[in-house]
Amino acid sequence: MQKELLTFQLKTVRGWIKYHLEDTDDDLMDIVPAGFNNNLHWQFGHVIANMESELVRLLGKSDDVEKRFKEHFGTGTSPDDFNDETPSIDEIKILLDQQQEEYGSLTEDGLKENLAEPFMGMKTSYELAGFVILHESLHAGKIQEMKRLLENQYQFTNVMNHLHYDNNINGAIIM
Repeated sequence: MQKELLTFQLKTVRGWIKYHLEDTDDDLMDIVPAGFNNNLHWQFGHVIANMESELVRLLGKSDDVEKRFKEHFGTGTSPDDFNDETPSIDEIKILLDQQQEEYGSLTEDGLKENLAEPFMGMKTSYELAGFVILHESLHAGKIQEMKRLLENQYQFTNVMNHLHYDNNINGAIIM
């Protein structure tokens, strides 16, 4: 029953994230909006990094992907440090689906296990797994907020690029 609930919650939040990823113009992915410390590319990568850590912990899978993503998208990292090794949006798209499939292989017994050390008051795998999904939903909200700001800014910029100032009538004319 616990697995069923977590799987449903992940499916829901991943649906939101995948919708925004597919619906966002690629030109907006690497722009840091005013008032933010990161960009959409970082937000999507951060979601992957955190879930990958959870899958490594719960399933005992290799931590190769986790290490790469934590290096670029972990807490305290910045898009200012992106380089040729930074995972691409295309890789993120693939991992969004792959992680969801892997999550389906969790067991009820595995979720009942106690954590090696409590984390923020959580003592069981189930509690931590729920927190990871909650954290992901918070980032889904940030993604939506950033996307809306960037789209509004981008639309405004496009309108301004199509305005022409006419000195004779002291006003702007749309061309």
